[in-house]
Amino acid sequence: MYSLNAGFVAGTAGAPVARVEFVASKAVAADGRTASVWTVRDGAGWRVVNIASGGDETDYPVQAVATGGGTAFREPQIDAWYVLRGGRVLPLDEDARRSVGPDGVALAAYRTLVQQRYGDRLPGSAYDRAGAGGGYRADGAAEEPSRRGPAVAAGAALAVTALAGAGLAARRRSARPS
Repeated sequence: MYSLNAGFVAGTAGAPVARVEFVASKAVAADGRTASVWTVRDGAGWRVVNIASGGDETDYPVQAVATGGGTAFREPQIDAWYVLRGGRVLPLDEDARRSVGPDGVALAAYRTLVQQRYGDRLPGSAYDRAGAGGGYRADGAAEEPSRRGPAVAAGAALAVTALAGAGLAARRRSARPS
């Protein structure tokens, strides 16, 4: 899952528009409800850091591929989803359409737009020094989701296991002959 890159907003030479924040996997319960399971690489393996209802983190990248490819990414401050394709930032959802219009904008125009929105809130700015900032580290990388300890990871793992078990049980029931 890619998110808007602070280095891109700051105008750092060669900074990509978005950086990987976490890996999202779709989970579907037996009743059809969906969730995104967020994982990050943690030393020796992967760690679940969040489970979010819905499927934005997996659905929009699939939509990007289905409509011609590119890098799907999120501008988290306004919850807008885009795809970078052929040097243009194109909208994938209504928030993005309000931001860049239905036909999108050139990458340089998008940089200008996000610099106007967030340029005064980057690491080291007065906004940041006042303690109001968040979401980016001083090195320009996206903040890793907070660490809340083993209990949260265990709870998340239990929820994933329950979803998987419910899905397997539903498949077995539907596969039985009548």
